[in-house]
Amino acid sequence: MKKKYFSTFQLIILTLFSALIVAAKIALRLPIQLPGHSGIFWMAIIIVAARVVLKKGAATFVGIVSGIMAAFLGLGDFGYLDTFISYTAIGIGTELALLLLGNPENLVVATLAGIIGHFAKFLVKWAFGAITGAPLGFVALGLAKAMISYIVFGGLGGLLGGLTLLALKKAGFFAYLAEKK
Repeated sequence: MKKKYFSTFQLIILTLFSALIVAAKIALRLPIQLPGHSGIFWMAIIIVAARVVLKKGAATFVGIVSGIMAAFLGLGDFGYLDTFISYTAIGIGTELALLLLGNPENLVVATLAGIIGHFAKFLVKWAFGAITGAPLGFVALGLAKAMISYIVFGGLGGLLGGLTLLALKKAGFFAYLAEKK
């Protein structure tokens, strides 16, 4: 009998993290007018999810499932397809960063993974803006500000995720989780 890659328990945990990302996007809004500011919340969540289920594909799974949920709820600025692709890009970007950089319990790795994952969303937004025919002068005017904003908030979210992982480790969560396997 072939062993499944993710256990049912791991799939449930990753799906709950996905739902938490969508709930954070809806409920936790900062009163600032900067693009990408919600990345501080969901990059932390996806970094924690990628470590709690320590298997390749965990961050990508969270990105895809949260993208489906967010598209179903009508979140996003360019419609359903953009929402799904944006969330998926965050998962894939974070996954690739963690594959290259290593353990997200390292605060530098978590911060860089947050930057790369959130920057992947920025690239999707930029591509959809170019595809839909937004005036290039208008896009270029806000591009630098948006790019810096996505990098800063992605990095802060990654750092927050790394700090959360260190707190979970100190509290014995991962030892407890290992006993339950």
